[in-house]
Order: sequence, then C-alpha cells, then structure tokens
Amino acid sequence: MKIKRGTTRTVFLINRYAIKIPTTVDWPLFLSGLLANMQEATFSTMKSDKLCPVIFSFPGGFFNVMPRCQSVTLAEYAKHLVELENWPVPVENKLDSVGWLNGKIVAVDYGN
Repeated sequence: MKIKRGTTRTVFLINRYAIKIPTTVDWPLFLSGLLANMQEATFSTMKSDKLCPVIFSFPGGFFNVMPRCQSVTLAEYAKHLVELENWPVPVENKLDSVGWLNGKIVAVDYGN
C-alpha cells in the first residue's frame, strides 16, 4: 500500500485501486475534499476515455474508488502536454494529475 496526500484528499493506492478520501487536516479542506470526490464522480459519468473512471463513489463524497494508474514520467508528460490541454474537464497542469490506464494517458485528479 502507498499513500499520497494532496491539499484536500488523501489517496490510498492498494493493489489495483486508488481510494480517495477527504483530508482530515481541517474542516474547510475536508469539505473541499468531499466536493472534489462528488465532482469526480459526476464528471466520470461522461464516460470519456481521457478520464480515469470512478468505479464506486460513496454518497456525499466520503470516498471514491478508481483504477490505479501507472505514473507518467516527466518526458511522457512533456510529450503529451499539448494533448493534455484539451481535456473535457479542468485538470491541474501537473505530473501527478495524469497517469497511464490501458495504454492511454488519463486524468486521475479532476475533482477541483
């Protein structure tokens, strides 16, 4: 298991899954984490091949389950940067916001 922490969410990378929960650092960030999970669950219904799908979302944004993606290298990120600028939803322009899923680069963090 690997744990990654963002500003509003903590991600547990367990086997083939990424489980995102709101941070417990403080109340406003916790609420933002809930909203980010709900936003990802909503955007995931678009069924875009540019978005890592949400497999399961607990109501209220308490946690999301997504497939675990392989990290992209800085060189891969730079190579695909132009493509990444045309996402169907806003994606923060940073390396950790994307990953490889089934041979394609997808947004893994689009709950902003």
